[in-house]
Amino acid sequence: MTNDSNLTGDAQILMTAQEAANYLRIPIGSLYVRISKKQIPCAKLGRLLRFRKLDLDRLLEAQYCGMAPAANTFPGPQAN
Repeated sequence: MTNDSNLTGDAQILMTAQEAANYLRIPIGSLYVRISKKQIPCAKLGRLLRFRKLDLDRLLEAQYCGMAPAANTFPGPQAN
């Protein structure tokens, strides 16, 4: 685990809810639903929500599905 207090540059960028929704390319309503389900990390400053770009990047990385394996990597039927 890294010490986030020593982060610099883009890692410390704070975004508003609208900016975070735009960055994730999801509707603002979907962002709020995911916040309520504790699926998206955020900081609450009074009534304001702020999102660290680093947290959103980590979320995207964790959710990334990648490419499916090539068809020839699956074992085929055994010939007897």
